[in-house]
Amino acid sequence: MTELTYTAGVPAFDHHSHAAYVRPGEDIHGFDGYEREYAMGHVEANMPHEEYIAYMAATVARDHETATRIAEKFRIEELVQESIRFQSTTVHASSLAEGCESLYGSRTRDEMATISRNRRRDDFLGLYDQALHASDTVAVLTDIPSIDHTVWPHSRYKGIARIDPYFFPFGHPAYTERGADTPRFQRIFSAVLDDQLRLGGLSELPTNFDDYLTFVLDSLSRRRQEGFVGVKIASAYVRTLSFEPVSLNEARLAYAAMASSAERPDAASHKILADFMAYEVAAHASSLGMPLQIHTGMGHSEPGLKLANANPLNLERFLDTPRLNQLRVILIHGGYPYSSILAALSQARGNVFVDFSWMPYLQQHSLHRMLQEWLEVLPANKVMFGTDTGSPELHVAATRRARVALDAALNSGTSTGLWSVRQAGWLAERVMHQNLCDVYGITL
Repeated sequence: MTELTYTAGVPAFDHHSHAAYVRPGEDIHGFDGYEREYAMGHVEANMPHEEYIAYMAATVARDHETATRIAEKFRIEELVQESIRFQSTTVHASSLAEGCESLYGSRTRDEMATISRNRRRDDFLGLYDQALHASDTVAVLTDIPSIDHTVWPHSRYKGIARIDPYFFPFGHPAYTERGADTPRFQRIFSAVLDDQLRLGGLSELPTNFDDYLTFVLDSLSRRRQEGFVGVKIASAYVRTLSFEPVSLNEARLAYAAMASSAERPDAASHKILADFMAYEVAAHASSLGMPLQIHTGMGHSEPGLKLANANPLNLERFLDTPRLNQLRVILIHGGYPYSSILAALSQARGNVFVDFSWMPYLQQHSLHRMLQEWLEVLPANKVMFGTDTGSPELHVAATRRARVALDAALNSGTSTGLWSVRQAGWLAERVMHQNLCDVYGITL
């Protein structure tokens, strides 16, 4: 193991995780579920697309007969295992192995899969707490539709609420591209909105836009009162991050057009309403003191997210809106492959920050190089550590790898005289927890 210099003993506060999250309609799985998820792009590319979509739909619907028939016809299990073998040289695979060994000791892969699944089913909180302890993590911000703080203590697990569901009350235009990832996000957004309507005492959508807007703002205020500390936009999985200013009257007309139609939303109305809602909900979040995380850059290992749509340059107009100048915005995931653009957007705007969640267990060397660049160009209060995982195993490994990458960047800076040893130690504390605490108003 690499010996840590500046980050050793520095508590971590995970800016972006999915702790306690089980996707709607999905079963609890062990660490091997992450291997299978990362194999689906390989599966999709080796069978007819329409059959792949049918297989995924049957899986979601728990139609085991149909799913089994398609799986056997196209050797899906063989494709999954083939992909897992191909993945074995990736940082993701190494991180899963490291995390499993840290939490479960030296065991066979099958034993690890069984133990990790059973531990989640029997005591998910206990397993996650073990991962936090093993990685010297004091707390996480977790992107999750709802969280039971009587089970998952707010002192360690603080909720981040996605606001995308509010953008798309009538669903989405027909999806005709490759992959099942984008439709999965569409389903999740719809499920979350249905829950919020129910919690707001509504059995269906309001008939007019003004009532809908009132519901949305009240819903977000309620979530703030329930303990959510921030919000997130994950819309890059379903549309462009280019949110354009829209008038109230345009939003009303778009809402009315979609409400009166029995068809899927047309693309123009869909974008107009979502654009308007993005500005309104962001402004309300700012008034509630809730920072905004925005997904930028690459997506999951399956076709769906369009990189051009997730380019952070699409956000310039949104970020430069005068009434949002005090909204604290964090551009997350390192924005790969747009990492330098993230730094440039943040450097020029005092309310815009960056995190490198996801990268620690996917991109070892590029993370090291990116941290050197970010820490050289950005003020010390701008960069945050994160993991972007709901896996205790990946949390342990990602935190360790993040420390190694940050240490390497800091060592590079001190060796060239850019920073003193004291400054490097200060930067380690800022990145690993203090910047998050300052932005969210949290005491460590």
